[in-house]
Amino acid sequence: MTSLNSPKLVIFDLDGTLVDSAADIQIAANNTFEELDLPEQPLNQIKRWIGGGAQVFVEQALNYFGKSEWFDQTYNLFMQFYRALPAERSVMFDGVQGFLDCLKLANVKMAVVSNKPHELIEPILKHLKLDSYFEAVLGGDSLPKKKPDAAPLLYVCEKLNVKPEHCWMIGDSSKDSQAAVNVKMPFVGVTYGYALMGSDIRPQEVPHIVVDNLEELIPMISVKTNVYA
Repeated sequence: MTSLNSPKLVIFDLDGTLVDSAADIQIAANNTFEELDLPEQPLNQIKRWIGGGAQVFVEQALNYFGKSEWFDQTYNLFMQFYRALPAERSVMFDGVQGFLDCLKLANVKMAVVSNKPHELIEPILKHLKLDSYFEAVLGGDSLPKKKPDAAPLLYVCEKLNVKPEHCWMIGDSSKDSQAAVNVKMPFVGVTYGYALMGSDIRPQEVPHIVVDNLEELIPMISVKTNVYA
């Protein structure tokens, strides 16, 4: 474990980091599969396909079924079902609320950078009463490139006027850790997410830690000041 400096900005992944949205994604996916006469899938399998955004999710599912040529129809159906109920069963992971409140008290800026389509992020944040915490929210279609590309993190840093080395990227996947590496940003990995799935996402190129609960990070947040020399 590497010690990290208290940040001026924390950038969060969404699915598998802040929010357990797998049950809603499963409903949309299985409704889609039923329409296409494909077999319903258990939650553990659905989780394996989360992390790259809706298009990647559909691509991986269709590759699993050997039906990659069905992409357009499947994607449109999936988005239709997911838009209808984006946050019916989604919940915050344990420790999220306490950590966000700590950052707010310490005047640390916060942002969300997800690969999920932007139109689906706001309803989830509003449903969970999290939307007021974040000064910037990017989806996988907000910019021409998404994580692990550096562009989304750099965009947020520039928008909020914070240098990458004074930020943390928090996520559950190698896409998150590689994005942090690409902008030389300290990284915090969470063990409870979907994309980790037993893999090691610790990036040796930047300062990093891995936690089981975001409240473990609270002692590292400076409430007195977040001004760097």
